[in-house]
Amino acid sequence: MNTAEGSGAPHLTPEDELLAEQIADVYRIVDPVPATLVERLQFALALESPDFAVLRPHEESALPAGVRGGEDSRTITFDSEILTIMISVSARDEHAVRVDGWLAPPGEHLVELRTGCGAHVVRADDQGRFVLDVVPRGLSQLVVRQGLDDPARATILAVTPSLIL
Repeated sequence: MNTAEGSGAPHLTPEDELLAEQIADVYRIVDPVPATLVERLQFALALESPDFAVLRPHEESALPAGVRGGEDSRTITFDSEILTIMISVSARDEHAVRVDGWLAPPGEHLVELRTGCGAHVVRADDQGRFVLDVVPRGLSQLVVRQGLDDPARATILAVTPSLIL
């Protein structure tokens, strides 16, 4: 490989170009870019304000048999310095899930579940409990806003990373 005069950019011989293409082919086969990567990045970056806590996934587990929802349920906890969210996701059918959640510390905040099909907004009760009864499966993200009546004016307190329901 030679350097093109004055540009500092490498000049590739036909053999170099063939080798580079073969290496790229190996990576496409062995470690392909996930098909949904661009969609997931755009979804995660779509929020209008960067001034909020990003919650970290803390734990994910399947619920034991016999618990409501049985084998098609899982519990996920997200936390940050200011807020913890625990959700239980239960299958309703092949297209939808139910999300039961709790905020700690509790508060009557607006909880928005962003999905590819739109947003579902509910208000947590004074104990921090909220329910999203029928939510489409797929890419989603929880957004917690201060407890105002108008979601457009309510400040975002925290968001979760995107997750697949």
